[in-house]
Amino acid sequence: MPGLIVPYATLEQLRARFNVAATDTADDSRLLAKLRAASAQMDRHCARTFSPYYDTRRFDWINARLIVLRNYDLLQLTTLTNGDGNVIDPTAIITLGNASSNGGGGPLYALEIDVARGPFLNYLTTKTRALTVSGLWGWHDDWLVSAWKPSGDTITGAALTSTASTFTVSSAAAADGWGLTPRFQTGQLLQIDSEYLLTSAVNQATNTLSVIRGVNGSVSVSHNAGAPISIYVPPADITEIALRWAAWLTKTEDAGEFGGLTADGSAGGVHVPAAIPPDLLAALEPFRKLAG
Repeated sequence: MPGLIVPYATLEQLRARFNVAATDTADDSRLLAKLRAASAQMDRHCARTFSPYYDTRRFDWINARLIVLRNYDLLQLTTLTNGDGNVIDPTAIITLGNASSNGGGGPLYALEIDVARGPFLNYLTTKTRALTVSGLWGWHDDWLVSAWKPSGDTITGAALTSTASTFTVSSAAAADGWGLTPRFQTGQLLQIDSEYLLTSAVNQATNTLSVIRGVNGSVSVSHNAGAPISIYVPPADITEIALRWAAWLTKTEDAGEFGGLTADGSAGGVHVPAAIPPDLLAALEPFRKLAG
């Protein structure tokens, strides 16, 4: 899984949840930290991540035609390397799962070889971890259709170098390709060409984005001026749970370590459970990875 935590909701969304005034930014760092903590805890609880990341995994040889992905979530295949070290022709690979050309859907669960076009799967000295699969991993319920939206914006001005941590856009506050404003928000996962970038700050006055480069296993490279920018859209349920989870973490901290009360109940105090609220765990239950 990726080392850097990409939150499943944005700072602006959590600020709106708490009705924080646009001019009140004193708690922004703390709220963003809670979003990242909530997303990390959700990943651990579900034993999977809901943000796409590049990685290479090795799998056991089972038979000459099929690789079972052992309950790992493969969203998009890059390369399949046989046990003898040869890369298999992509046209010889049949992907099994919902992430296919006939619909959106979720991850792949297996890869099958069309032996009329490619070689049988093989191994040299051991079946264990003999086959290598590279690609995009993670879980999304509508990867090919709704996982990415156009920002409606591009890199403006000069090209973006491989080491730059800021760049300008035409309008950070305008509507995105889905008509939502502002188009750029803190905590978004962006894609420019094949690189993933995490938005760490947005300055609407100067239309400047501050970003962390080469996240989620991608490589920081140069991008031409005018390169389009896409925005990752986590599954809607996951975003809502992340906001609720982060709000609970924030309120728990505000309530103090003992008792879970912000004030006396007669004075309008709010009770905050000391443990993870059962309704949050119940909401995540459908997303937990099954053992095996």
